[in-house]
Amino acid sequence: MRKFILVISMAVFLVASGLYFGVSKVYVSTWGFNLDLLDKNISKPFLEKYGIEIVRELGNNSTRLTKLEMQKNDPKIDVVHFVDYYAALAKKKGLLQPIDVSKLKNYKDIYDFAKDPIGGHYGIGYTVFSFGIVYRTDKIKEPITSWKDFWREDLAGRISLPDITITQGPAFMMLMNRIWGGSEDDTSLDVAFKKLAEIKGNVVTFYKRSSELINLFKMGEVWVAPVARFAWGRLLATGLPLKWVVPEEGMIGFLNTVSIVKGAKNLENAYKYIDFILSEGVQYAEAMDLVDSPINKNVKVPKEIAEKLTYGEDHIKSLIFFDPNVIVDHRDEWIKKWNEMIIGK
Repeated sequence: MRKFILVISMAVFLVASGLYFGVSKVYVSTWGFNLDLLDKNISKPFLEKYGIEIVRELGNNSTRLTKLEMQKNDPKIDVVHFVDYYAALAKKKGLLQPIDVSKLKNYKDIYDFAKDPIGGHYGIGYTVFSFGIVYRTDKIKEPITSWKDFWREDLAGRISLPDITITQGPAFMMLMNRIWGGSEDDTSLDVAFKKLAEIKGNVVTFYKRSSELINLFKMGEVWVAPVARFAWGRLLATGLPLKWVVPEEGMIGFLNTVSIVKGAKNLENAYKYIDFILSEGVQYAEAMDLVDSPINKNVKVPKEIAEKLTYGEDHIKSLIFFDPNVIVDHRDEWIKKWNEMIIGK
């Protein structure tokens, strides 16, 4: 009798814990940042709500894209997070499948620019960040108001600009091409390259990481630079007298996207996951912890949080988004031209 009771007790435990029948899972490829906060805001409440465990594969965009290519015929991942350029590249390589947005009840609550950023509903923007200008107010007396201010003589030797190989680089060049008179359909970016060549000697460095740029500000070598909003909080933490500028021409907008891998084995769980991270509750929690800026229009955060995010009506309206598919098609030729005209390789 005791043996029978022990067997029954073990069975109850296994069923309750999900070990007997196997816990339902969703396999997610993403970055390795803020994992403790992602567990708090997403993994634990998602498991509690749906009984689905999130299993993450971590790495940078390039590494994870390569893994998806290797697993193309037998995918191990259900959902993948990419910055918009890499999502467009994954789409071009046939690694993603269209998302049926009718299955996402929170889709209606996100900004229009996030609904189909790479075309064909192959990805949805779930966070947004701006790319504006930051400068030292104690060093630069005449206020910065325009992207064209980087060509001012008084700033020579004190500026840093993004390298074309980083996420923000190609879009930065596309904007420079536009504001200096290039046509909208000019994919050569000749105008931008010629203008940037004029001041390449004034640039301290073409930075490849936000941490590198922050150190240059701290050491006093750089007084002004284009900055991604996700680095703004760390810059403020330096204690330097800094100002964030929304240039008169607007700021560049970038999206982190979420997509379903072609041939995903846990499709229903994938839809639940995507809808969950688009929800007001999750977007609010992530914003309050300064993990990411929300794309759900219903999220409201206090002023002290908003000032560190890509948030607010005026801020959002200033964003200019460039087609990541164009960048996918032309990035290699732009890098070649960059090496020839800017770096001198």
